[in-house]
Amino acid sequence: MLVCLPAEKFYKDAKDFAAQLRKCHGWILDQPVAQANCSAFELYLTNRILNGRGERWFDCLELNVASRACEVLGLRIAKGPLAALKGHSESEWMSYGAQGFDILKDGPSALSDCLAAMAREDGLDSRFFGRLFGPWMAWLKSRGLGDEFEPLRDVVRRHVFNNFSVRKGVLVLGVASDGIVSLNEQQSLSLEGYAKRNAEDLISRGLAERDAAGDIIPMSFVTQKMLDAYEREKMSFRAAGYSSRNAADEENAQCGSLISVSEAARRLRVTAKTVAYMVQHGLLCGLAASGR
Repeated sequence: MLVCLPAEKFYKDAKDFAAQLRKCHGWILDQPVAQANCSAFELYLTNRILNGRGERWFDCLELNVASRACEVLGLRIAKGPLAALKGHSESEWMSYGAQGFDILKDGPSALSDCLAAMAREDGLDSRFFGRLFGPWMAWLKSRGLGDEFEPLRDVVRRHVFNNFSVRKGVLVLGVASDGIVSLNEQQSLSLEGYAKRNAEDLISRGLAERDAAGDIIPMSFVTQKMLDAYEREKMSFRAAGYSSRNAADEENAQCGSLISVSEAARRLRVTAKTVAYMVQHGLLCGLAASGR
């Protein structure tokens, strides 16, 4: 098991490794021998260094590619799509590497199955592969990675093209998409905490559809942020509609008349077109014959 040498006082001395070994030789010999329990990942790396490559797909990868791929894939599995590539200890990287090795040692099909399993995780939007794969995709897109990483990129790229809807010409790990739309699985929209009438309105606008079970499913281009913004918009319109109705009721009680479209637009500080939109969706009550 490796141990750290005592820190040098000056930066230039830290670069002279031979001098450090000579100076610390006695200290090194005095250190107790610590037996470490090596994981299958560490045993693989040791055997790869001592005996060279094997015949499996994973053995064909360069050693630096194979080792780092195990660590980053394990990071995504353990910490999720929002995990950062920095800020982890050596022991944590060892744990991540062991998790990633359990997948990658079985070849490209096992890697593709692992990526597909990520899309089925609860609470994640499975329509956007960049967000879904998180640090794994960010690492593969790094400019500092050379051609030796291409066999790994190729597996991920083919999985994306076969399982996600990617517009024609969009680059995926350096290769443009042919624009073949994949029927990637859509997730049902929970109506809990979401106005049911708004969900029905999404269907009428072509932003969602109803499945065989009766659940609302958003279209592939609709994100959760879009739905949240739509809900806020509808709530503000409804509140404005209620206030204008109350004002109209008071005025009707006083003079027995309605207000014009332009007057409603002025009071709500919107355009006449927006007033017509609010009438159309039941947020205001209008009489088309009189224009009020």
